[in-house]
Amino acid sequence: MLGRELEGRANKLVRESKERAEKAKRQAEKERILRQRQEDRQKLFEEQKRQQRLAEEAAVEAEQLKHEADLEKNNGVWWQERLMAVPLQAGLVEQMGIKRSTDKIRLPKSAGDALMSQDAPKNGAMLFELSTSAGRSLHAGVLDFSAAQGTIGVPEHLIRNLWGLTTGDGQCHGHVIVTYRKLPKGTYVRFQPRSAGFQEEVGDGVEQVLQGSMFTHSTLTQGEWVQVSYAGTFHDLKVLALKPEPAVSIIETDLEAEVDPSVETEDKLRAEEEAARQRLEAMQRAEEENIRQAMQDANLREQAQADRQRIQLEKEALLPPEPVGNAEQPTVSCLFRMPDGTRASRRFFPSQPAQLLFDFADARGAGGLPFGGYQLVMQFPRRVVDPAVIQSRSIAEAGLSAGQEVLLLERKSEDQTMSA
Repeated sequence: MLGRELEGRANKLVRESKERAEKAKRQAEKERILRQRQEDRQKLFEEQKRQQRLAEEAAVEAEQLKHEADLEKNNGVWWQERLMAVPLQAGLVEQMGIKRSTDKIRLPKSAGDALMSQDAPKNGAMLFELSTSAGRSLHAGVLDFSAAQGTIGVPEHLIRNLWGLTTGDGQCHGHVIVTYRKLPKGTYVRFQPRSAGFQEEVGDGVEQVLQGSMFTHSTLTQGEWVQVSYAGTFHDLKVLALKPEPAVSIIETDLEAEVDPSVETEDKLRAEEEAARQRLEAMQRAEEENIRQAMQDANLREQAQADRQRIQLEKEALLPPEPVGNAEQPTVSCLFRMPDGTRASRRFFPSQPAQLLFDFADARGAGGLPFGGYQLVMQFPRRVVDPAVIQSRSIAEAGLSAGQEVLLLERKSEDQTMSA
């Protein structure tokens, strides 16, 4: 008894020791997995930080390269500032008698000081790029440096282009980034009027009208809309292309100008082309449908022909042997005249089923008539054998006895076919 009790306690200790070891092993594995996950998250975080740092360094490097390129292009002059845009009083520039007043801005005194300290006038007229948070940009000349600190006076022309031609409120909307730019002198510009009325009204005087309007501008930017006045009417023209760059100075330069067909004309042409394309597609679809229908009809005809041939063979197989001419029983010699002009003849016993007459005619094609859609007609006097009424009658009961008979295949009327 004592030995068995000691043995049981020993086994229990072994079992409990084994369970504790397995539990410790599971806990260690769980802790290992948690450490691995933490290490993986840390590695991912460090990699993301590294990629972000590389992207920031690349952005800084790109910005530095761009700044160096701008400095070189600006002949060593650099100035940029974020300013609150305010409308420039309408007519103010005209009252001052300043030429090229359409796109002139008013900057704060600090801007003038910064530019003068870099000898910006060595590059000629001071020109600037205005960029909005919406991604629109335009170029302009400078009126003076008398704006309130932190602001920029913007004329109507720039307001319409920077904040949309349809705002109609004549107001600025937020800040703009203003950057000094040394622009090349323009040599070529291509315009596109909004309305077809521009070319119709101006006619051959386009060059003179454009030249007069360009005298009111200092710069042009690709995508810019300019207003051209003729005979008291204002016309909007879009700058489609410029040479030698997408933004140019047009001060004291000979500018070759071309005018494309108007947006209105191109829209009309596109609408006509679209209508023509749709008509062509409709014709093509109709032609494809006709071809598909023709193929379907041809397949149906082929199937119908195959079905007729099959039925003809089946009807031929149903026919018993033709009685000989000198048979002991009397026979009826029938001549079948088909509507397509063909003829066929056969002898029958008067006691045979009258249905054999139709089976024979069907086996010979029935002259193209639909099977079951015709009746057999004998003349002088007129007698009709209708497949719908003969049922189990014999040839004799259908009115044919010994001798010869001529049977005409006559199409049944629609009413007859429906009643049958």
